[in-house]
Amino acid sequence: MIKLWILPLFAACVVSSLSACAEQAPPSTAELAKDRVILAGQTLILENHQQRCALRKPDQSLLQLEIPWPCKFSPDRKGLPRVEAVSDNELIILVYHSQAEPEPSRSCTSQYQAVRQIQGRLETSIVAQSSFCMGGVIDQKHFVGLFP
Repeated sequence: MIKLWILPLFAACVVSSLSACAEQAPPSTAELAKDRVILAGQTLILENHQQRCALRKPDQSLLQLEIPWPCKFSPDRKGLPRVEAVSDNELIILVYHSQAEPEPSRSCTSQYQAVRQIQGRLETSIVAQSSFCMGGVIDQKHFVGLFP
């Protein structure tokens, strides 16, 4: 026979277990889409590699970038990673790191690096710096102008 005092205790355990499971919900598709991009049929995923940004390629190798972690893909107007098609054979993405200065300063600095797929291989550009926080849609020249 079940003691009546056990039922409230059991109910409290079930509720706390459910809330713990809810807190560990997997990331949404939109959240995942911000960390990965499809470039010429290859899915590239942003990763932290020794406090530097890196792109994990489908073969599980890493393309090391020269900007610090954390980083993000430059977004398109829908908020998804932007892929700039320069020609039929050249696609470019832009990865950036922004850091706000400590209070009371209101300034922010960013570093960004482009990655292009050209003739079946990935190449990184030089690293550029700016004195503003990146995060919105930026001009195409930032994508193509970083390559010689």
